Amino acid sequence: MSAHRHQTPLRGVKAIPRPRAGDPNYTEINYAYAGKTGHVHEVVTIGGKQLAKVGFDDRKIVYYLLEDLELDASAKRGTFHDEK
Repeated sequence: MSAHRHQTPLRGVKAIPRPRAGDPNYTEINYAYAGKTGHVHEVVTIGGKQLAKVGFDDRKIVYYLLEDLELDASAKRGTFHDEK
């Protein structure tokens, strides 16, 4: 098992995944959510790579490489966990 580190400064930041076509790091589910707006729940570092856990309006959580996200920190922050 790989050791990993959690980072939360980006929690709630609006994120739009833009994975490169044919990238072996991604599966069908990653591409299904590509281009959709979600929010970062947390960022973890695993094996030297930063992965963002992104939550979408349908409550689905999908991991993306942080470098493949279009981030908008100026948007209202929040995740579906923050809804009341």
